[in-house]
Amino acid sequence: MISKDRTSKIVITFYLAILLCFSILGVMAVSVNITYWDMEDELADVIDHDGIRVVVFFLPTCPHCIDELPVLKQIDSNYNVSIFMLDITYESTNQTLIDFKTNHVLSDNWTFGYTTADTNAYFDLFSVPRIVILDNISRVVDYMRGLKTYETLEIKILDALNYNTENYNPDYNDDSSKLIRNLFIIIGVGISAVVVYFLVKTFVKK
Repeated sequence: MISKDRTSKIVITFYLAILLCFSILGVMAVSVNITYWDMEDELADVIDHDGIRVVVFFLPTCPHCIDELPVLKQIDSNYNVSIFMLDITYESTNQTLIDFKTNHVLSDNWTFGYTTADTNAYFDLFSVPRIVILDNISRVVDYMRGLKTYETLEIKILDALNYNTENYNPDYNDDSSKLIRNLFIIIGVGISAVVVYFLVKTFVKK
């Protein structure tokens, strides 16, 4: 027969394990992955990179995407950001992307690749250009459709640099912040319950 003391320990351990699972699931739920195939045909993720990131979903034949390039070059020269040019249609030879980069004299520091099906589905990429800006801890600052001016992009870059989270796109942040807050509440209640249990047990023994 299992003693009451051992039963209590088992219950507490089980409860803490459940809280840990909720925490892990919460982190998984709030993360945004922007996966792509790089020029070596290797699967990569924008989230694995550091700093402020400007992700441009485009097509090499899209006139508005081409019109956006001078703005992106200006942003690149004025701010310390990483620019990702992700073609939404996969090509195994890379020739179209290579020609695009050469013809428009784009920086070797920019990252080129092809969006995965998951990224296309997540961001509903049925038209381009579309631009996602991430801050240095991978929160989505904004998700923008269509051709954007330098001033529009600059405002969002400054929001990312200054952590102006109140200006972040609520579609990608409200649910996440609520989930994180709820997880902290669950964990706090769990820890409090354990502390109260041991305090009561200590006083009873005395």
